[in-house]
This record gives sequence, C-alpha cells and structure tokens, in this order.
Amino acid sequence: MQDMKSVPVCFLFLLALPALGSETFLLNRSPAQDCYIATRNGGNPSTSDIELCTTAIEHQMLIPQDLAATYSNRAILLARTGNYAAALKDHNRAHKLAPERASIYINRSNTLVAIKRYQDALEDLDNAIAIADATLPIAHYNRALMFKTLGDTEAARADAERAAELAPESDSYRRFIDDLRH
Repeated sequence: MQDMKSVPVCFLFLLALPALGSETFLLNRSPAQDCYIATRNGGNPSTSDIELCTTAIEHQMLIPQDLAATYSNRAILLARTGNYAAALKDHNRAHKLAPERASIYINRSNTLVAIKRYQDALEDLDNAIAIADATLPIAHYNRALMFKTLGDTEAARADAERAAELAPESDSYRRFIDDLRH
C-alpha cells in the first residue's frame, strides 16, 4: 500500500460556463494522481485518461476524501466528453463520500449547467458558499456567471464583487465586473 497524502486544489478555467475544477493532488505517482493531472490539462480527455481514474477508484486503497476527489475528477473528464449522465453519477458518489467539500458542489454545478439544470446548479453553488472554505471566491464567481447566463446582472455583479473582495489578487473577477458594466 502506498502512503497517500492529499492537498485539495481547485483550478479556475475561464469559460463561457462556470469553471470546472480539479479536485485533488496526491504527492506520489499513482493512477489517482494521473487522473488529477488529466483534469488539470483541460481540453478533451482521452479514454485512457478516464481509465486512469477508474483504475484508481477500483484498485487503489484510497481514503474516503481521496476516493471522493478521484470520483470528482473522473466526473470532470466524463463531462468534458459529453457523458453527462455518467458524470452526474460520479459527482453524486463524490458528494456521498465527502459532502463537506465545497469543490464537489462546484464541480457538480458545472455539469448541471451544461445540461441546463440551472436551479440545481444554483443550489449546489449555494451549498458551496455555505461551506465557506478556500473555494469561496470560485463559488461566488461561478454563481455570478450563472446569474449572468440567467439574465440577472445585479445578482451577477454582487457575486462577482464578493469574489473579487475574497480574492483581490484575481484580475479575472475584476475584468468580469468591468464587462458587466458595459
């Protein structure tokens, strides 16, 4: 058995839809780490990328937090291929294992947006915001993007301003606020 330590990591990819974030990073080389790296790489994942995640889920001795992260990472990859039903199953498995992780709600909300289940996506973002961990600026920003998609510019601006307040080093949030003004 390998010694596995994890550090939660979320990445923000600026897209027309809310960001998809990678979930975990294992400090040793393993299928779970390779699965994480595949989510970080962006773009269209290969079948072998998804198989790495499956190998980690089925064969690695992962603690519940890392197993949840790996399910979440596989869900991100599945969503990128357009397999939203399978992605939602994995997001729900991740949620069941680690409902206290805001990043799992954020990642699931992105899949829900892709299939136009906006109310469910908003609920997940509200849950992520209620947890108020290190992903809080991302949750507010994604909810701002969602509100913009729904045509609620004032709510979008409020969430974007909150994201910018929480993460003043992020130029992305400020640019989004400026775009809303024009």
